[in-house]
Amino acid sequence: MMIDSDQILEFFSDNIGIDTSDIESDTLLFSSGVIDSFALVSLMLFLETEGGFRMSPTDVNLDNLDSVDRIVSFCQRMADQ
Repeated sequence: MMIDSDQILEFFSDNIGIDTSDIESDTLLFSSGVIDSFALVSLMLFLETEGGFRMSPTDVNLDNLDSVDRIVSFCQRMADQ
């Protein structure tokens, strides 16, 4: 299943308690402290459940997860495999 930016923002708001009104698609999430490492586990579970794929330890990096755009692109690549 394809995960889009609206689903990610809804997850952040509903499950992590983040005010998403100031989050743009290219806002750095981890690098800027919007999301912390504790929320990472929840995000990973959400992506695996909704995306229907398994993340490997090498997938967990800023290139894949540090913005909504990066997360969507990562999920698209995983769906294409």
